[in-house]
Amino acid sequence: MSALHVEGRLSFSFGDDWQILKWDDHTAFQDGLKRFEGTRAVDFVGLLFGAPWFIEVKDFRDYRIENKQRLTSGELAKEIAWKVRDSIASMAWACQRTPLDRNDLGPFLRSLLGCKHKVPVVLWLEEDRPPTPAAASALAEAIKRELTWLNPKVLVMCRDLAEQHAIPGLVVTSQPAPR
Repeated sequence: MSALHVEGRLSFSFGDDWQILKWDDHTAFQDGLKRFEGTRAVDFVGLLFGAPWFIEVKDFRDYRIENKQRLTSGELAKEIAWKVRDSIASMAWACQRTPLDRNDLGPFLRSLLGCKHKVPVVLWLEEDRPPTPAAASALAEAIKRELTWLNPKVLVMCRDLAEQHAIPGLVVTSQPAPR
């Protein structure tokens, strides 16, 4: 059974091989470390074939000018890194309060701690004009530099790049813009 999640104007359909949590809306985050000023979270944490994934969604369509500085200054790369860091910390904090075997965070944290491969960190970035492969690669490298402690595999994706670098079992579609 696939899971469908809407994030802004994008629908994310995760196939049967995924275990997915909408982390920034999850009760353990909302009632936990989010209460501390400045704590952030990625949109999704998931397991695909037992491997942990972090997915952050940014939809800059119709907001190109407002976000241009974030993209070119390194600010967005830092924001993604902070969200990954805070997501891991908030999941560990939540698990201290409930035994790992009795909550939905246990499988994710166990896989993260035992991971012998690079942890995928995905920035799903929709813009009015899709990023060029060179721009996506440069942004991925900037995020990777901010996350050296995690040793991640960083992907900057959008619907136009999804055919070239498909994520197994994930289909992203666009919703109409509000009128």
